[in-house]
Amino acid sequence: MNLYPPFPSMPFMAAWAPLLRLFKGLSRKGPGSETSTLRALSLCPLPAQPRVADFGCGSGASALLLAQTLQVPVLALDADGMALDDLWESARDRGLLHLVKPCPGDMANPGLAPESLDLIWSEGAVTHLGLVEGLRCWQALLCSGGVMALTDATWFDTDPPEEARRAWAEWYPTMGTEARNLQVARDAGLKVLGHFRLPSRDWWDYYDGVAARLPLFATDESVASVIEGQKAEMDLYRRTGSSYGYVFYVLQKP
Repeated sequence: MNLYPPFPSMPFMAAWAPLLRLFKGLSRKGPGSETSTLRALSLCPLPAQPRVADFGCGSGASALLLAQTLQVPVLALDADGMALDDLWESARDRGLLHLVKPCPGDMANPGLAPESLDLIWSEGAVTHLGLVEGLRCWQALLCSGGVMALTDATWFDTDPPEEARRAWAEWYPTMGTEARNLQVARDAGLKVLGHFRLPSRDWWDYYDGVAARLPLFATDESVASVIEGQKAEMDLYRRTGSSYGYVFYVLQKP
């Protein structure tokens, strides 16, 4: 494993190359905030020196905050090497390289020993696996009493606008309501310690960052379709965002 940039990307990330180029340098690659991260962390009962991993960490906004707050090493795993490069540089600049451990890898198969973690963190990434599969993959890695804190795209409305339903049917076909997702967690044998919706401000701060990047690629035909897709996504949220969003789920293994 590389210890310094450039970090390698997993081969399947090649299909995402235009989007990854557009997002290069963004501190967050999805909705979230320090306030929401710390609120979720406050719901997590942890030992004095927890073993922590952030799956699908992206540029590492949450991994950095966890390391700084808990003062323990955080394994920061992502399939996008460019995002890990950004994380390494941020950790260096903030004096956290002794705690934040960037690791290229597949969050569906992170290669960690069973029951080796006290806390699994993941903001926005479980959507790529689906909640059922994500819980299945990660639960075995938690020790007894260990905690999973993750955000997942969730329906707030049981009868959302048709255009939102069509879009999310393409992006995340198995997206559930809060009630269904809580039941999925309980059916997996996990205890629900708490859950809350991310505020719309978390979304707009993220979209403001994306919007600031778009003019930099205005003449780059290789990312033209990605730019149009991002504009459409922002417009959809502007018109129908009250019907969906991210929910933080904090779950404990018995």
